[in-house]
Amino acid sequence: MTITRRSLLKAASALPLIGLGRPSFAAQYPSRPIRIVVPASAATSIDVTARFFTEPLSKRLNTPVVVENKPGTGGLIAYTSTAKTEPDGYTLMLAGIPMYLLPLLSKGTATFDAQADFTPVTRVARVSLGVVVSPESPYQTLDDLIQAMKKNPNQLTYSSQGVGSTAHLCCVLFTHMSDTKAQHIPYKSTTTATTDVAAGRITFTTQTAPAVLGLIESNKLRLLAVTGDKRWERFPDVPTVAEAGVPGFELSSWLDFVAPKGTPEPILQVLTREFSAIAMTPEYKEFCSKQIIFPDVVGYQELAGQMPAEADKWKKIVELAQAA
Repeated sequence: MTITRRSLLKAASALPLIGLGRPSFAAQYPSRPIRIVVPASAATSIDVTARFFTEPLSKRLNTPVVVENKPGTGGLIAYTSTAKTEPDGYTLMLAGIPMYLLPLLSKGTATFDAQADFTPVTRVARVSLGVVVSPESPYQTLDDLIQAMKKNPNQLTYSSQGVGSTAHLCCVLFTHMSDTKAQHIPYKSTTTATTDVAAGRITFTTQTAPAVLGLIESNKLRLLAVTGDKRWERFPDVPTVAEAGVPGFELSSWLDFVAPKGTPEPILQVLTREFSAIAMTPEYKEFCSKQIIFPDVVGYQELAGQMPAEADKWKKIVELAQAA
């Protein structure tokens, strides 16, 4: 796994302060501890990633950096509370796709809007999913699975950890782009969604590497394809979905440090510079390799420009799911 030249160039373009010193506005920043909110429990993949950054960021900024876990309701508690926090650079969040999905799926409950209430700081990773079946499944390749769904519309099943989860929406997009139909079986947890596939009770699912890696390596799941634009380094012979028969398909989650809207730009510049520097170290590259996630370093200015398209993309996928 490598940090690409494109990623390096993107990060470099977002670092206008290198060699110039901090602007006067941010000269006293930070003067107290920085809190990183994680919308999940301790020891989850997103939590482990956030904690990777705390020690080096603390050293670089000479201030304590702590993680605050706020699990529950699919991240709704964490996103809602962070959106209402003072935009002073002392409360950040490591966000994922739910930042866009929750307002679409929890109307009347979600009181925040991704674009109106958050400003991006730095993207540090992309996370693709794997399409997996039972090792006893008759489907040896992704094309086998696609052809079976075409011959038997809505007879095959796929699982997810709930309606509106990334796993669910990934399967919605996959069946849409492959012109197939399958029945969605939602579960309450990733564990049950994957173990029932391993047991052969469900035909397939799409899950991130941390959720299925152990089952794949112990031959309790068979990996047919991965949903991103790159193969998983640990399984170089397994194609992407696009390579395996669905041209143009690509779906990845991402991990972005974000801040409440209104955080001063000089502070965003400082934070982008520091997060980007950490994310380009050999230590972070090794960390990502073990997690099977991809370093993808993008600064706040480019991310801000991408937000409208990102919001529209997930809105369309949610609409596909609701129409299914």
